[in-house]
Amino acid sequence: MPENSELFVEVFRSLFQEADGINENTQFRQLEEWSSMQALIVIAAIDEHFGVTLPEREFREAKTVGDLYRLTKKG
Repeated sequence: MPENSELFVEVFRSLFQEADGINENTQFRQLEEWSSMQALIVIAAIDEHFGVTLPEREFREAKTVGDLYRLTKKG
């Protein structure tokens, strides 16, 4: 599980070519690179790096990178 939001954001940024400006407040679905494939990559990266499986419903409801980070802190 990520110890802080900066680490989480860093991992999230590493998944995008145009990572400048991505932060906790970024609405990730608004990113130009966002697609269903990118969603799977993000889900897999969170599982791989932090050992957290995001519930599908909660992932769909998340709006920002910070929302995703907070999901990793549950449980």
